[in-house]
Order: sequence, then structure tokens, then C-alpha cells
Amino acid sequence: LALVGQLSLKVVFGNIVEIKLIESQQEMRMHPVVILFFVAFFQYIWGATGMLLSVPIVAALKATLHKIPPAYRNPILIFLEGDKTAPARWHQWRTTLRGSVATE
Repeated sequence: LALVGQLSLKVVFGNIVEIKLIESQQEMRMHPVVILFFVAFFQYIWGATGMLLSVPIVAALKATLHKIPPAYRNPILIFLEGDKTAPARWHQWRTTLRGSVATE
């Protein structure tokens, strides 16, 4: 009975709760094909270590996009998210983020 309870909790949290939490993070949204591309690319460069580090490296790159001018940032966002509306969505998220920081 304890084993079944633990397994069911793992299934519920792993397949439902964590997925909903990850989906709610719009700033780290990336297209799955782009993620697979970077996993393969970094595997070619650094082997298995590159495969493990590929997603954190790309996520860190995406987290620093606010420092890049829009002329360069927008094509990168379109590439990473696979969506032409990504720059507008990013700008909207960024302005709401600034607004919530200013009100605190």
C-alpha cells in the first residue's frame, strides 16, 4: 500500500504538477525542437557533459536577453520559442515585470 501511494504521488507530481509549473514560466519558454537541437549540438562539442549542460546554458542565454538590443533580441526570441509573436509577448512580460517591481 505504501509503495502504491508513493508511486501514485510521483506520477501525479511528475506528470501534472511539475508540468503546470514549468508551463507557467513564460520567460523560460523554448520550443522542444530547439532544445533537442542544442542537446545534439553541445553533445557534438562536449559529449555527455554537453548534453547535460545544454539546456541550462541556453536558459542562461535567454535570461540575459534583456541586455541585447531589440534588433538582435527579437530574431533570437523567435528562434528559441519557435513563434513569431515571441518578441511582443516578451516585451509585455517585461513591462508587467517592471510594473510589479515598481509597485513594491
